[in-house]
Amino acid sequence: MPKINPKTTNLINESIKQAIEESRKPLLLAHARPDGDAIGSVLGLGLALQNAGKSPLLVFSDGLPKSYRFLQGSEQIATSIDSSYDLVIALDCANYERLSTPDTIEKVHINIDHHVTNEQYADINLVLPEYASTTSILAQYLTHWGLALTKDIADALLMGMITDAIGFRTNNVTPAFLRIAADLVDLGADLTEMYHQSLTMHSPQASRIWGFALARLELEGNLAWTSILIKDRDRAGYTGMDDADLTNHLSSIEKIDVSVLFNEQKDGKVKVSWRSSAKYDVTRLAALFGGGGHPQASGAQVEGALEAVKLNVLEETRKLIEGNQNNTEGI
Repeated sequence: MPKINPKTTNLINESIKQAIEESRKPLLLAHARPDGDAIGSVLGLGLALQNAGKSPLLVFSDGLPKSYRFLQGSEQIATSIDSSYDLVIALDCANYERLSTPDTIEKVHINIDHHVTNEQYADINLVLPEYASTTSILAQYLTHWGLALTKDIADALLMGMITDAIGFRTNNVTPAFLRIAADLVDLGADLTEMYHQSLTMHSPQASRIWGFALARLELEGNLAWTSILIKDRDRAGYTGMDDADLTNHLSSIEKIDVSVLFNEQKDGKVKVSWRSSAKYDVTRLAALFGGGGHPQASGAQVEGALEAVKLNVLEETRKLIEGNQNNTEGI
């Protein structure tokens, strides 16, 4: 796996190792409305710290989606922060503002992430965009920090790798990434179960959400979009504010190169998720709306009413598609 300058990496690793050794009660956070990579990172590192005799605090202010509660350690996830922590570790979060409860955190000590848009906001930043997931970084580096890997940790990390790479089918999956996954399987991680639980199994409530949203699916050339409404959740009995993995389904529609999911939130905002083929870099769109992510998978939290947000986002998305087509025609 390619790495940043080895000397720089070594210094960062030594700093992280020392900070972990000196900490008694580290606080682990990830981005709001966590996905599989964020959850796998927090649980994987949290379990490793526990095994090393620490008392980590694992916090998601939005709570843990029900679909991930099969993982060992998930019962330890809290929704509020105990002020007695002595180290803050942010995982899989590109900027401070996206952290789960950032207003209560004065400083982030360690930032571990793989997003190319990461703003390097911590005292120590291990940001490796060449890795396809934050969980794959942890799988590589935990032992460098004096932390052991066990089956439960391997399960959490493998689950995060599977979800962020959408079943190992994104274009940033490399032979080295697959070797990391194989190493986790060697440690006892259950590939079949992690794949089934995180990608193929959906609750009846999630299935109903899909039905409501897909009924309003719109197609325009190689662009597709739809929305999840607050009332959809109420009708479906779906308690989470995530997208029930509908985003990835939209990207699988035939002849679609760019898909957008608008996920209405209760705080007067809309969570926008883009997926694209390799021809389009949707981080450019996410950046316009204060978000970030990967070239083929990005998102943003946009203030405003759903219809107004849709109008603005689709306008910019069409511009990206048209600009790409014009550039291709000029070659």
